[in-house]
Order: sequence, then C-alpha cells, then structure tokens
Amino acid sequence: MSTHLEVRSAVEHAAVLRPLIEEQRLGRYALFFVTGDGEWLPNGIEEATGYVLDERGRIFSFELGWDAERCAVALTAWDQVEPEGHWLRSAEYQRARAAVGLGGD
Repeated sequence: MSTHLEVRSAVEHAAVLRPLIEEQRLGRYALFFVTGDGEWLPNGIEEATGYVLDERGRIFSFELGWDAERCAVALTAWDQVEPEGHWLRSAEYQRARAAVGLGGD
C-alpha cells in the first residue's frame, strides 16, 4: 500500500511541478531527490522539496508550496545550488544527469 502512495505522490508531484519548472525556461531538465514533506496543500497535493538539474549542469533546489494570493501551488523557494560531493555516488543523481545528456560521470 505504501508503495502505491509513493508512486501516486511522485506522479502527482511531476504533473504539478512540470508547468512551474517550465516557467523557469531551463530547457531540458530532470528532477531528483524529490521528497514529500508530510504537509498537504489545499488542493490535496503534498508539499515537497527537491532538486532540478538542467542540461547546462545547473542545479536548483525548490520547495513546492502554496501561494495564498493566487490560491495555487507555487515554487515557494527556488535557489541555484552547488552539487554535494556525495551525490556522485547516488544512482538517482546519475539518472538525472543522464536524462539531460550530461552522462553519468
């Protein structure tokens, strides 16, 4: 049962995040380390944090939250960050790199 909920959450997050990330005009990108935060937004989607890697190798951390003025989900935080050294040992990070054409290093 828990696996079903995790998959549902990942699919929902991807669907909600796609237009918000596309507004950033990154080109090709991949999500990694996306984690639900256990708090639910008014539209029923779980708050989340994670990272976006673009085809230029830039990494952005984000928080998916609620914009009360617009009454809509929003990227409530969006910051460019440097990769952590231990990420190179992560299969999820390597898949994100491969997805945007940066190889697996």
